[in-house]
Amino acid sequence: MSRATLRDVAAQAGVSHQTVSNVLNDHPSIRPATRERVMTAIRALDYHPNAAAKALRESRVTTLCCAFYGHAADDITDPYRNLVQSAFIAEANARGYAITTAMLGEEHPEGFEALRTAFRGRSFAGVVVASTTLPPERMRTLAAWGVPTVLFDRADPEGELPSVTADYVGGMAQLVTHHVARGRRDLALVVPGDDFGTSAVLRREGFLAAAHAHGVRARLEEGAWTAEAGELAFRRLWGGEDRPDAVLCGNDRMGAGALLAARTLGVSVPVEVAVSGFDDFEFARYTAPSLTTVHLPHGEMARLAVNRLLDHLEGRAPADESAEVRLPVTLVPRESA
Repeated sequence: MSRATLRDVAAQAGVSHQTVSNVLNDHPSIRPATRERVMTAIRALDYHPNAAAKALRESRVTTLCCAFYGHAADDITDPYRNLVQSAFIAEANARGYAITTAMLGEEHPEGFEALRTAFRGRSFAGVVVASTTLPPERMRTLAAWGVPTVLFDRADPEGELPSVTADYVGGMAQLVTHHVARGRRDLALVVPGDDFGTSAVLRREGFLAAAHAHGVRARLEEGAWTAEAGELAFRRLWGGEDRPDAVLCGNDRMGAGALLAARTLGVSVPVEVAVSGFDDFEFARYTAPSLTTVHLPHGEMARLAVNRLLDHLEGRAPADESAEVRLPVTLVPRESA
């Protein structure tokens, strides 16, 4: 007669194999009636845990995965990715963990299966997914696979996965108010129109709502998240007859590109037009003129995301661990606006 397995016990007791495991590990969440049903099945099947397998399962995995979704693997100049990854590594190391990195995207769907295989092979204990555009169906996939996951810069629309984001709507409201207080009445926001990720949508919505509240003109200008796109967008706006008096850029890279275009065209910033960015990357203070922007606490967000994941893995997660944590942002006025 073959030796009974944990799954045999689960089937006999009418519970999941995880519940059987929790009973064997004396987990306090198990109800007495469930515990007795499992123990009855264990006795009936003469089940004995595999000591070697148990020792392997209980060996501590001290690596976390930082997965970037929708970021080009070869774009080493991306300040967002570099800053966030550095903060992940620093916080994980401080807690006694290492970080491995994965690049995910719909153009390479095999990356998700590779992530699943690595998790099952105990290459890492849990993952922080850094993305503003991770599709909800991918969130459900990770949850169904049982991969402990925290979302960074992307909220779960169903509220099942814990997430750490920032107050993009509030940040845009601060920027618009700043421009209006300095006499600007015709505002253009340069932002990708085809990006439906959390931060892009909230930046657009925050800009339009704040402009409407102040009673000033607001328009959207198409542009990707790059300096080149910011430069081209500024040239389009300034090349027309209907010029704005303030150009708000969706991020600092676009803002730097807009400043370059203004300088090349001989446009005085902020005398003829104000220019602002969003993110407060380090280079923003060194542009000419220095770039007015909104400070996003990327480092604090990354540290919090790592700690939320580790609290879950180490059994210290709060009752509302699936809730979104949204950190405040701060206006940083400089010379450009």
